[in-house]
Amino acid sequence: MSSNEKRKANYIGRKDELNLLNNILKKVRSGNGKLVLVGGEAGIGKTRLIEEMKGLSNFKDFNFLIGRCLYFKDTDIYLPFKEMFNQSRSILKNLEERSPFSPRMKDMEDDPILHDTGDFVPMSLIPAEIEPLDRDEEPEMKIEGLLEFDKLSDFIFNLSEKGPLCLFIDDLHWADPPSIKLLQYLSHKIDDHPILIICTYRPEDLFLGEDTPHPLTDPLKRLSRDKLYVPIELTRLTEIETEDLLRNILEIEKVPKAFSKMIFSRTSGNPFFVEEVVYSLLERNVIDPSESDWHNNIDPDTISLPTTLKDIILRRMHWLNANSIAVIRFSSVSSGTNITFEIIKDALRIPDEDVLEALEELVTSKFLQEKDDEESYEFENPVIQEIIYSELNHSRRRFLHNKMANVLEERSKQNPAFWGNIGMHYYKGKDFERALQYLIKASSYYQRISPHKALEYLHMVLFCIEKLPQSDSVKEQNLDVMLEISTLCLQILDWDRAIEFADKALNLATVLRKTRSSLRAKKNMGEVYRQRGDFDKALGIFQDIISSPDDDDHEILATAYMGIGYINWRKGEFPRALEMFSKSLQYAKIENNLNTIGSLYINIGNVFNHRGDMEKALDYYSRGVRHLESFGNMIEASRGYSNMGEVLFQLGNLEEAEEKLLLSIEKAKEQSGLEPLGPLVLMIKLRALQGRFNEADEAFDRISYESKWKDYKFAQSIMLLYSGFSKMAEGQFEEAETTLVRTITLLESMSIPYDLARAKQYLGDLYIKMNKFDEARSYLNEAHKISKSIGARKLSDDVRRKLLELRDGDGFI
Repeated sequence: MSSNEKRKANYIGRKDELNLLNNILKKVRSGNGKLVLVGGEAGIGKTRLIEEMKGLSNFKDFNFLIGRCLYFKDTDIYLPFKEMFNQSRSILKNLEERSPFSPRMKDMEDDPILHDTGDFVPMSLIPAEIEPLDRDEEPEMKIEGLLEFDKLSDFIFNLSEKGPLCLFIDDLHWADPPSIKLLQYLSHKIDDHPILIICTYRPEDLFLGEDTPHPLTDPLKRLSRDKLYVPIELTRLTEIETEDLLRNILEIEKVPKAFSKMIFSRTSGNPFFVEEVVYSLLERNVIDPSESDWHNNIDPDTISLPTTLKDIILRRMHWLNANSIAVIRFSSVSSGTNITFEIIKDALRIPDEDVLEALEELVTSKFLQEKDDEESYEFENPVIQEIIYSELNHSRRRFLHNKMANVLEERSKQNPAFWGNIGMHYYKGKDFERALQYLIKASSYYQRISPHKALEYLHMVLFCIEKLPQSDSVKEQNLDVMLEISTLCLQILDWDRAIEFADKALNLATVLRKTRSSLRAKKNMGEVYRQRGDFDKALGIFQDIISSPDDDDHEILATAYMGIGYINWRKGEFPRALEMFSKSLQYAKIENNLNTIGSLYINIGNVFNHRGDMEKALDYYSRGVRHLESFGNMIEASRGYSNMGEVLFQLGNLEEAEEKLLLSIEKAKEQSGLEPLGPLVLMIKLRALQGRFNEADEAFDRISYESKWKDYKFAQSIMLLYSGFSKMAEGQFEEAETTLVRTITLLESMSIPYDLARAKQYLGDLYIKMNKFDEARSYLNEAHKISKSIGARKLSDDVRRKLLELRDGDGFI
């Protein structure tokens, strides 16, 4: 799709509503008239529902007339009916060609509706004054001096004799009172005629202020009381439906979860908002789905909202009283803060009763909604908050943020859960010194609970520091913050930013001659390269750290030795790996660092796993997980659970393996919001072993679509390894062969012997299934030699058994 091409997207998530309308159309065709009122917020798809209705099977042969209501105080009375009646003439002239219900041409020539203009009264002559109805009597409405409503209804009934008739009134909330009265009158009369009257309206627009009732409010109550209409309430799309809509708009098979969640969060599932936001991103070349990684690094500030929506919300604000406007403006700065009666009262100094009345008005007019079981409020839609906030000038924003910060500080300065909000409001109020005080405390508080939130606060801290006079102490504080950001980014696998801030910190530490900070920055860089599988770079950095004469930081030394041990393990140098892990453990125990000790136990478990000592591996994994959970590092604990699942695979316990893998995913998401690579990759093999091949393919696609793994060669190789295994188990031998050969090429380029041996084992197994025994022997023999050379006893024994099964008279082991 061209980035500037705007087309109508599929109508998503309205199957039930269309089925209901199809059934109603069937009843109307048989002479049972209906009034249908379709309600929903702006952009929810009310008018589109009517368009889709016209394509339903039971709509065939209906004559369709449309009347629109306009937002003008002095609009023509009966405007929607005028528009429909004018259309009726052209429809009647074409009935012979269009409908099986059409009369003979001779009947049409004699039809008074077409030719007796004396009976057709121009609607523009009808006055607006209508006798009011008593509440309990049927409406016998008369228009003084000119025309009874009966005459208008007779015209419509005569029209319906030419074929089933659909009258559509759009934006009924803007209708003039006489049109509403006429609609109410017709609702009593159409029951035995093939007439469908269908109207759309916005419930949030049925509010004109406390002292001005909307002309549609009372008729709706009467129609509901008398059961004279069928209500259809359109709600926002779910997150899954929003993803379906995005897939259709962008014309792609899979929508990245992060992009879908961002759009859903921004639009709350309003389909018009979704379409406008996405097309805006396309037209401004912010995204291009034809490119790889197109969804990465989208700045939420680049997502603009439709002008029409802004106009709608600001127009609705016009009806609010002064206190309500003050409350809604103040509430618009409340991002991350619950809106409560007490906060508003203390900040705005408005009398209690006035605050309560303002909140009631804002709820009634659907600007705010009261949270369930709480005495707090939130915006009906985050878009409303954004638009109201965008209309505040910069001085008012600063003033209101400081008001909010002052109130929160007075009420909650001892509560750590509020430190971030207090700091954020001072930050946006440009009181940077007070912001710094709370943001530093908040980032420290959230580092284990929510690394992403801690990062958000640390970036604000950096900005605040830049606004202060740049003394050496301020620069040192800046250095510490950059190191914290790098460490948190490393924890959530945001490697690019981890390297970026480690590099900045290293440069500043060199200028300030802070040796320990330099080593901390290098440690983070080494960890990034290790996790990415760039072992040579990582090894060089770790060796530089342990050879530094000034390094007496036990934590840094423990991490460096652990990093070297990990690389030794990956390269199949098991004794050397255990030696390095032992040194690391000595330094970690000096500091009693449960986090490092827990990680070490998992790494030691990995060595025993590859050696084939599964009992010891499970023991070390369990010990590691206990230490890490005690420390609060659920992301690293997730690695332990994943590795337990891998061992249980090998022991044939698939059910318990699945439990561990799901627990691993849950633990990582609990803290970082991310799904870790390890258990997701292992899920490919698990689903294949369970015969659930579609799910195995979905697991592979899910990971391969995540951009952060695309430049990670080792991750790619392991994904391909298990995908090849899955294809083999499914019987897709050619695809499996291609995948496994590609895996072997990747692993050979990285010199990772254990996984290379497994890949060659799988390819040997595949060739047995394909009856290519010479190839099978060759690859199994290579797998045996590699696994035996590194001491991977279980893998070596498994391969040897396969070879014995294939052994011919000459033998080749």
